[in-house]
Amino acid sequence: MMSSTWIEPLHPIQLEALRRMTPAEKWNVSLSLLRTATAVRTSSLQQQHPDWNPTQISQEIAAERLRARD
Repeated sequence: MMSSTWIEPLHPIQLEALRRMTPAEKWNVSLSLLRTATAVRTSSLQQQHPDWNPTQISQEIAAERLRARD
């Protein structure tokens, strides 16, 4: 299992931009990042498992997210 303890520090300009954002703006950025990550993972799974249908792909992504919480 991969360790997720390494996080690249934010640049001061990024920190300032985050501080200036409203909670709603931060939420929208988070949703956009989640949608992008889901699209990338969906594409990867489709290439790895061309025989899987969209439901199987969605179920695998959901299972991966649950495992990531551990």
